[in-house]
Amino acid sequence: MPENKHENTEDEEIEVRSGIRLIRSFFLPFSLYLELIKARQTFLLVFTSFFAYLISAWPEIQVADSLWLLFSMFTAVSGSTLLNMFFDREIDKKMERTKNRALPSGKVSAKTVVAHGIFLTSVGIITAGLFLNIIVMVLIFLGFFFNVVIYTIWLKRRTHFSIIFGGIGGGIPAITGRAVVTGNVDLIAVLLGVFVFAWIPLHFLTLALIPKNIEGYKAAGVPMWPVVRGKKETIIIITISALISTGASIAISIVLKIHLATLILTILLGTYFIIMSIWNLIKPTEKLTWRLFKQASIFMAGAFLLWFLGVVFST
Repeated sequence: MPENKHENTEDEEIEVRSGIRLIRSFFLPFSLYLELIKARQTFLLVFTSFFAYLISAWPEIQVADSLWLLFSMFTAVSGSTLLNMFFDREIDKKMERTKNRALPSGKVSAKTVVAHGIFLTSVGIITAGLFLNIIVMVLIFLGFFFNVVIYTIWLKRRTHFSIIFGGIGGGIPAITGRAVVTGNVDLIAVLLGVFVFAWIPLHFLTLALIPKNIEGYKAAGVPMWPVVRGKKETIIIITISALISTGASIAISIVLKIHLATLILTILLGTYFIIMSIWNLIKPTEKLTWRLFKQASIFMAGAFLLWFLGVVFST
């Protein structure tokens, strides 16, 4: 009996140690997490959602709602990005720009990434339903569905039009931020979504135009716009993107009735990117294309910030 008791104790200790190792394996280093969720991209989408909420709720901002929105949106967007990383891992191996990412370089296993992706996405969707409202929960689910299922799994390897559906997924966080306040999808929510949707090509196609990225997409068999339709048409799409997103930004400013000073600044900001895009259409250079890519995020963040300040100053 004593020997059996000793053996049982050892077995229990082994089980406990195995459980501890399993739990530890689920928590990845913070720097690796930031890499896997594409921190800048994730933070920008969360930013659009949060400021859409602030614009809509001002001056009656609810701390609890804003925090639950931040939590649910961050987890859902992070989870969706992790799942995209999982499904794109073979593509990433073939591209110079992405071959050193965590998955293709072997820093983390595919099983770990997909487990984290499912967990975080589920947490974000469920949290929204429990603490915000059903419309917000449905919108967050649709964001995941368009981004992961429609864009990444179904269309990315099949057609250059995949970016359109990726744009829909990218616009949903802004719509969601407003829906926290209104409980529905109204005109302003649609315009916010259109602004981000139209902005997506300005951001992603400028990156795709960089020569080494074009070669990378060719090697990976991804039919991005510059690969299948050429540089000229791609730059035309980028210019159209700048025009539509600027038009949407002005329409949002007018409907929100923001302060005149911020309205003027919003118009000037959009006009700058229209001029840059047209100039790149007339005399395209790799330097100007890269400049457009780097500054596109300023256009996005700046517009949301100006709308918020415009609403604040107009009250």
